[in-house]
Amino acid sequence: MKAIRFHKIGGPEVLQFDNVDIQQPKNDEVLFKVEAFSLNQADILFINGMHYTQPIFPSRIGSEATGEVVEVGPNVTKFKKGDKVTSIPFYTQKYGVQGEYATVPEMYLTKVPDNYEVEEATSFWMQYLTAYYALFKLGNVKKGDCVFIPATSGTAGQGALKLAKDAGAIVIGSTRTQAKKKFLYELGTDHVIVTNEENTNEKLKEIVRDQGIKFSFDPIGNTEFIKQYMPLLSFGGSAAIYGLLSGEFPTFPLLDLVRNNATLYAYSLFNHVIDRKELKEGTDYVLKRIKEGRLKPLVDKVFDFQDTVEAYQYMLSNKQKGKIVIKV
Repeated sequence: MKAIRFHKIGGPEVLQFDNVDIQQPKNDEVLFKVEAFSLNQADILFINGMHYTQPIFPSRIGSEATGEVVEVGPNVTKFKKGDKVTSIPFYTQKYGVQGEYATVPEMYLTKVPDNYEVEEATSFWMQYLTAYYALFKLGNVKKGDCVFIPATSGTAGQGALKLAKDAGAIVIGSTRTQAKKKFLYELGTDHVIVTNEENTNEKLKEIVRDQGIKFSFDPIGNTEFIKQYMPLLSFGGSAAIYGLLSGEFPTFPLLDLVRNNATLYAYSLFNHVIDRKELKEGTDYVLKRIKEGRLKPLVDKVFDFQDTVEAYQYMLSNKQKGKIVIKV
């Protein structure tokens, strides 16, 4: 089989197509023929050596793929040959799904939703589960709360927007330029701040007034940006840093947290899906809303397998407005 792997730290240029043996399923593992996989910003951090999951070379890559089951391990009970499955991201240095075949523990697979095409089926777990645990397990977001979602046009931001709106929250989004402002309103964002043109702190003050921000879901991780919103967290509110789009390791205004009795989380989806009970809670929550037609991921562009490196370069351009999918 051909698999996407990398042998050294770097950008998309370090990715290559390697001929590797198919990883036969053992114990609770499932082998499936990949039909499509999707890209994530976490992949970029991983190959750059900035993700807390450190690669072991040569390393496979990727956490979201959809395909047809070929073989199951002896302890597998939920799936059989011919089932259509999609993978849930989890902390791993052993498993990578970007290739012609993927082998994944049964725990981190679900069947493809009936109302989803293959491109959509490989595009929803990362964004919706990342948002679910942050919003509802950490932020305790409820109807009427103000939620601040920087970089809202990103796929995790879109997932948070949709789940927050589904719960009845008021969503404040942000984008660097005017290019995606209209798009964010079309997605359902209640207020949009263009951070390169507007004073983020002043705009947030105008919007939240005395209510404050109940929860901030921040993938940027920039010290100066954090200082714009953290003083406006409500009493008992919280913020989660889940990415480093800024490329820096930030410092935090401790006194603002103390004044507001607020909490700052260093957040990862992986720290929640490792627990079987939490995993089931999250997947049940998301699948219920998918079945009811309340959640549908937005697919921006589909690339062919041989164009995977080009697809990552497109991701780095920041032009996309949804998931980037590779058809195998």
